[in-house]
Order: sequence, then C-alpha cells, then structure tokens
Amino acid sequence: MLLQHLLDRGKRETPVTPSTTLCGAFLSAAQQLENQVYEKGTNVEQFVTRFLLKESANQIQSLLNSVESAVDAIDEQHSQSRVPPAKVSPRISGRQNEHRVPDYPSNNKISPKEVLKTLNNASGTGEADKEGLDDQISRLAKLIGRLEDKTFWFDLHQRLTDADGTASESLLLIRQEMVVSQKKLAEFCEALKQYLRNVSIQKECFHVTAVRLPDGLSFVIYEFWTGHEEWKQHLQSAPTKTFQHVKVDALGQPEAVSSVAVPAAWCSVNRDSE
Repeated sequence: MLLQHLLDRGKRETPVTPSTTLCGAFLSAAQQLENQVYEKGTNVEQFVTRFLLKESANQIQSLLNSVESAVDAIDEQHSQSRVPPAKVSPRISGRQNEHRVPDYPSNNKISPKEVLKTLNNASGTGEADKEGLDDQISRLAKLIGRLEDKTFWFDLHQRLTDADGTASESLLLIRQEMVVSQKKLAEFCEALKQYLRNVSIQKECFHVTAVRLPDGLSFVIYEFWTGHEEWKQHLQSAPTKTFQHVKVDALGQPEAVSSVAVPAAWCSVNRDSE
C-alpha cells in the first residue's frame, strides 16, 4: 500500500520505480538459477551457484549501506536548513464558520527546491545502482554459461582418487577485494586490465575475472588456481609484482584477500577441452 501510495504521487515515482525493477530482476534471476542450475546441477554447479549468490548478497548489502548513508545525509542537510516557526497562522474562510489552521514545527517542512533536488539525486543514484547490478547479473550469467560451455570445466564424477591411486587435484579460488582512491582510478583500471591479460594465459590459472561494484571505486578479483603452491609462485611473478606496486599507490585502504578450496572428494579438474 505504501508503494502504491508513492507511485500515485507524480514525481515520487522516480526513485521508487528502480527499486521495484531491481527487486524483480533479482527474483527472476534467482528463480532461473534455482530451476535451471541448482536443482538439476551437480555438486560443483551447486557450489558455484551458492558462492555467486553469496557474492550478490554482499553487493546488495553494500548498496543498502549506500542508501542508508544517503538518508543520513539528507536528514543532516534538512536539520541544518531549519527555519523559525511561522508567527502568523493562515486562516481558511468557510461559508458557515472559520477553522484555524494549526502551526506545524519547522522540522516537518522542507522547501520545494530541496524536494526536487532530493528526488533528482535519488533518481540518478537508483538508475546507476540498477545498471551496476544488471552488469553484475550479466557477469554471473556469463560465468555460469562458460562453465556449461566448457570454456573451462570440471570432471563432474565424484571420486576420492585418480585412476592411478594418487590424490586428486584441488581447485583454489582466490578472492581479492579492494577500494581505489578517486585520483588513482584511471591508472588502476589500466593496470588491472593488463594484470588480467597476463594471468589469463598462465596454464596454472583456470579462470580470472574482475567485478566493479556499484560505488565505482570497489573491485573484486576472482582467480581459480590448481593449488596453493601455484598461487604462491604466481605471487612472485613479474606481472603480480607490477600490479602490487600500482595497488600500493592506488588503494584507499588495505585489500581483503580470502581463499576457498574445492574439496577433492567431489571435484577433479579436466582441461582436455581447453
């Protein structure tokens, strides 16, 4: 009812409509993943689906934090723009009697210019966030598509050991999240592109991709490696050291690095199709 109330009031539709569209897009994407990938998928496909959905949840939380910050900023701006209460109360003349219009505190009033500015800002932010999330949903869909098309793929048969009795290979997923300063954004983006090109051609790396979050300054890099030793060797390579130097100057805060090992009990790697 509240949503319909806002939609019926002209310009208030602008900041509300993107939220409605965004919720619908995520519900549709989640339903498609559940029907086409998760329920009928193998253990590996279900693992990838759960991981990507958790990442989407983290990014939605980031958007929520941005919205809350915007609300706080609007409240603060409104509190600074308070005006003294009106001394004269307007009166409305009736045919039979007159009713005095009560005075309302100034903190319940906001100027038309502030309303228009707030709506315009909310509209721009909503459209930008929607486009950013649409891009990320497309990236997730492409990643799942590449899994299905065997650009890189897993042997989906569960087994504890290989045919010769040796331990199966494990797959290591590395996640790096970083926030870049505005002044160094262009330089960082160029270095990131070069880094992705260099890593993608290494035979020990199955896949590498980067996602830019809706705030425009946060990036997440995902790398799939054959194991910890290969990852450690990669850290000593020239492309990695060059990228590290750029990050030292460009990052506004320390990066967050985490890793996830796919259990060898139900996943072994097959690269014959590459």
